[in-house]
Amino acid sequence: MEIIQVAGFLGSGKTTTILAIARKLVDKGYRVSIIVNEIGDIVIDGKIMEMSGLKVKEVFGGCICCELAINLAQTIKILKDEYKPDIILIEPTGLASPSQIRELIKTLNKMNTKPIITLVDILLINEFLSDEQIREIITRQIRDADILAINKIDIVKNELLLKCEEMLKLLNPSAKLIKISALKNIGIDELITILGV
Repeated sequence: MEIIQVAGFLGSGKTTTILAIARKLVDKGYRVSIIVNEIGDIVIDGKIMEMSGLKVKEVFGGCICCELAINLAQTIKILKDEYKPDIILIEPTGLASPSQIRELIKTLNKMNTKPIITLVDILLINEFLSDEQIREIITRQIRDADILAINKIDIVKNELLLKCEEMLKLLNPSAKLIKISALKNIGIDELITILGV
């Protein structure tokens, strides 16, 4: 079973990106589960049901979404036993440390972690990095990433995009940089290819 973590600060487009990835993976024939902190964030009609104590919603055929109700390890175990997904997509809280989540997943049996994706909201990144209260969290998420996905590229000028790329390369020179618009489905296929799924 593969686990894909999509990190990023509030408003970066995590839910939209995860749903876009999930849709493409389901189309490829994978059974997909999504773990979110708040199932109400998934704005798709679907009956919310209980599965072994988890709130679960079928998002679309072949994909379910569940709320992180207990701890992450227990939630993954229940999904693995009850739903048997090929791939689990995790949307951690915007304050989470992606590397700590990866370390937790490594302790679980028969789990393969894919590269960590950190979404960067091109419209807000400079504001976030200049805010002393959240700068450290944002910087850690960027440094923990294997893939930095600059999101919302469809609504900015090239010069802002170039400045953002330069800044991200300074903060994490080893990460693969990709430009996406989750809302417009731009770059999602490339992202899945980079993940190796």
